Amino acid sequence: MADDSSRYPQKRRKFLKATSVGLLGGLAGCTRGGSGGDGGGGNGSSGDGSSGDGSSEEDLPIPLSEYDSADIDWQQFEGDTINIGAVQHPWVSAIKPAIPTFEALTGIDVQWNILPENQFRTKRQTDASTGAGQFDVFFMDQVVNQFREEGWLQPLDPYFNDGSLYDESFYKPNDLFESSRWQAHGGGYSDQWTGLPITVEVQTQFYRQDLYDKHGLEVAETWQQHRENAKVIHEEESDIVGTAGRGQKGYGMNIYILNTLLRQTGSKLWTDFPNDSGLDTDGVAKAAEYYTSLLQDYGPDGASTQTWSDVLATMQEGRTGHIVADANMFWGGLTNDESSVKDTVQIAKVPKPEGGELNPNAFNWQISTSTNASNSEQAFLFMLWATSPPTDLWINTESSGVFSVRESTWENDDYISKVGEDYASVSLESLKVASPDPFDRKYPEWGQRYSEELQRAIAGQKEAAKAMRDAASAAEDIYSG
Repeated sequence: MADDSSRYPQKRRKFLKATSVGLLGGLAGCTRGGSGGDGGGGNGSSGDGSSGDGSSEEDLPIPLSEYDSADIDWQQFEGDTINIGAVQHPWVSAIKPAIPTFEALTGIDVQWNILPENQFRTKRQTDASTGAGQFDVFFMDQVVNQFREEGWLQPLDPYFNDGSLYDESFYKPNDLFESSRWQAHGGGYSDQWTGLPITVEVQTQFYRQDLYDKHGLEVAETWQQHRENAKVIHEEESDIVGTAGRGQKGYGMNIYILNTLLRQTGSKLWTDFPNDSGLDTDGVAKAAEYYTSLLQDYGPDGASTQTWSDVLATMQEGRTGHIVADANMFWGGLTNDESSVKDTVQIAKVPKPEGGELNPNAFNWQISTSTNASNSEQAFLFMLWATSPPTDLWINTESSGVFSVRESTWENDDYISKVGEDYASVSLESLKVASPDPFDRKYPEWGQRYSEELQRAIAGQKEAAKAMRDAASAAEDIYSG
């Protein structure tokens, strides 16, 4: 896999070092084992080597033989238990049915603690910052470098260097997307593994073929064409808006979309870290002006308060003509039986500036372990198993996953047959050139301020360029204070 450092400006020389060595009392949502595939509850299996209902190894979801080639001592922690802190997320739904295989393979019992996203973030920070260490494994996101620099996050390199826990020829780390490995190294801010990636989301565009046919529209290759298509649909359809997009504040909301546009105009976050945020450059102002006017002119009422789930519902219910959003998070909801556009929705690569290059944003959830976790070695075995080639392939072909972090899965015939050639090819091409946001240690703080300024611009409370200048001042003040 090519090393394109120009797309990952914070990358360090030793970024892939590990690959060369053989690479809450009464918590809500607490469940065991592998049943309860909705990711939110139900009693699960025990750790006795069965699937929890008395069935034999032959009935396990993934045969144990899939892991025979690994030179790993899978049973070294037999009888132990690990606690996993997780968001209510499709990955949980996809992997829970496979947990009996892990429990039979290792003899380790799995205890789930599944919470809504905001509630989970609060619990996770409390668990890590107080040194409680109740979560052996937990979901990790944009706060990775905050946790790392506070000393709350345990680097995984010692476990990659342990021959009883890791086998490079089995795990195949270079099969993970470059952007996924980059984010698992703190978005380039760390030379060590901060966790292992479990899902990837990459921006694409979704459009309604019926409306495009009706109005003679072509799939937008540029942002200007995207706007022109939105204008036609908005003006010609009485009860359908031209487009929808994330307007709500939050570092995973509106700026997640805007950051793609600003990079495509030749700008980037942190022109000179940590002195110059870059948010007051002409390129950022141009991107912000485009996005705010797009939603103001052709978006739904209240566009400034729309979250990603609101955008999904707007498209799913047939109330908009097209959107730019995460392929891997939206495709299932737009094509399932509950979607009113399932027979007409299509996918295409994200638009780019006139004469520009494809450069979509991407985001990876990862799983990590804290410095004070009681069972970090056991946790690493789980993380390795959960993201290994056989488990990843099963999650995304036999279970409900559509978000693999492994290139081999995207090229697998069974996976392509499941998700469709268009979805697979568009997503794979986009993932190969994606540029995720670099999450520095204060990103949650200044990113929130940045998103608040963008929300004000979308709401018409402030001119876009002024909002970005104010965002720049806020970001730089946070680091200089």
